[in-house]
Amino acid sequence: MTRLFLFIFSAVLFASCGQASEQRKTVDTINTLIVKEPAAVIFRPGGDKLRSLKSAFGEKGFPSMQTANNATLSEDSAYLAGKGLKIISTSATQLQFIRPNGEVLYINLNHPKYAWEIFLFNGFSDPVKADLTDIEAAYQESGIKKP
Repeated sequence: MTRLFLFIFSAVLFASCGQASEQRKTVDTINTLIVKEPAAVIFRPGGDKLRSLKSAFGEKGFPSMQTANNATLSEDSAYLAGKGLKIISTSATQLQFIRPNGEVLYINLNHPKYAWEIFLFNGFSDPVKADLTDIEAAYQESGIKKP
């Protein structure tokens, strides 16, 4: 009887271990954006990230800072769209840039160093984190070819 119990317990334990590893492979599709082609990814914080930024920068000056950053993102987006680049606007805090060879670069935008951001991805190299005040230089640095 004890052997039967140990056998069943072991089988359940091994089965649950196998399931746990499968669960770790899932992607949080709500907070993850997957990019596989040349594009400009424009990150506008929302939800928990926005609350975190508001707390970090202070309630008083935050609305004007948010307005200024959103205006800059809109201007930069218009410039990049004029270059024929695909624009992806997101508040997802996990980015995955996938190269043609299957290699994946992960960026966690929950890190405190990220706020309002633009990432330029040419489809092959690492994405370039753009300086929002000099989008033209970032576009040149990214190596994106006109379509």
